[in-house]
Amino acid sequence: MSVRSTKPQPPPAAFPRPGTTPGPTVRGPQQQSPKKEPAKAESGKSSPQTGGAAGKAGAKGAPTGGTQGQEGLAAGRFAGLQDKHEQQGRPGFERLQGGGAHAPPYGQERPAQQAPAPVAPELTQQRKTTERESTPSERPATEGRAKLRGVVMERLLNEMKDTHERLTHFAKNPGRLGVVSLSTTLAESAFTHILWKEPSTIPARRVTLLNILGLPQSTSDATMARELMGEVHQAFMDFQASKLGIEAWQRYDEVLQRYESMGVQPVVPGHDTGPMLAELQRLNIPQELDFTRSILMHPLLLGVALSPDEGDAEFVMVAGLSVAELGTLVAHMRRLNPRLTNKLVRQLLYLATSDKKRGVRKKLGDPDLKDVQELARQLLRLQVTHQLFV
Repeated sequence: MSVRSTKPQPPPAAFPRPGTTPGPTVRGPQQQSPKKEPAKAESGKSSPQTGGAAGKAGAKGAPTGGTQGQEGLAAGRFAGLQDKHEQQGRPGFERLQGGGAHAPPYGQERPAQQAPAPVAPELTQQRKTTERESTPSERPATEGRAKLRGVVMERLLNEMKDTHERLTHFAKNPGRLGVVSLSTTLAESAFTHILWKEPSTIPARRVTLLNILGLPQSTSDATMARELMGEVHQAFMDFQASKLGIEAWQRYDEVLQRYESMGVQPVVPGHDTGPMLAELQRLNIPQELDFTRSILMHPLLLGVALSPDEGDAEFVMVAGLSVAELGTLVAHMRRLNPRLTNKLVRQLLYLATSDKKRGVRKKLGDPDLKDVQELARQLLRLQVTHQLFV
């Protein structure tokens, strides 16, 4: 049974998405300590690290275990700015198994005083009642999924903090191009691949993931992938509705407002195009745009779209160019017309990708690039004329 709904669900208001309307607030799951049973009292408290603790560890560059945690997600790159630290964080499965630099071997219980508080928001009363009424055989699966969501939420918080730090650092010396390209994508597909990469190729890891999800060993890869996608999707929704997630988004919004006032236009990929897409094709799982869309998309950004129909006048997304090509085009537009504000840049690109005769959006091809540049020149003439006669 697939947990993920085939109908795209609107995210909470704190994280707007292109072409969607804010939906109701979704309260997320929190790992619960089971009833006071002698055999499960300590193991039930082995929860993911809090976002704040993990953020401090990442900022200090603490050593991490395994190679997967060293890979991280697609690290943000800015024009003229080099990374000063690698992505931190232990691999997801090591964390779920109680791994780490000072953690006991898998299978041994972690002392209660070492268990950090979970990052997930508090459970609703209905979910609390459901977990209390669950049978002992169902409880390990519930706890495993809760830990899985907690790991995803913690990593999301760390990535949001890292993106904010990079933008803040670059704002100190933005240069004269009037544009900055950010390659980071925070999409469900990228996070799913981190957790799916090893179980899809290593039998022992596959068994571990099946145990975490509470699925039988005979479960097919496609079913297991759908269940994992459903848990990652729920973790994204829970994070966006949580207090930590809302605060992270507010900090992100503030730094983007700063770029708007400076006249520097950020350009970002609207979607993850990583290896998880190939896995979906291999498993014959339909691909949804919400699965690959980055939650970093914001009305003050220019996003690279997969489809011309994406975005609107408020969320401007351009199909047909890469992030680097779109950034270069914005820089050239500003050389032609130094009076362009960020808002005017986005409006001109939206006009250039709109086919007024047919009433549809279109990709930005080579012939359209000249049109965009001509629009920038014409607007400059109008601005100068207006200044002379007003």
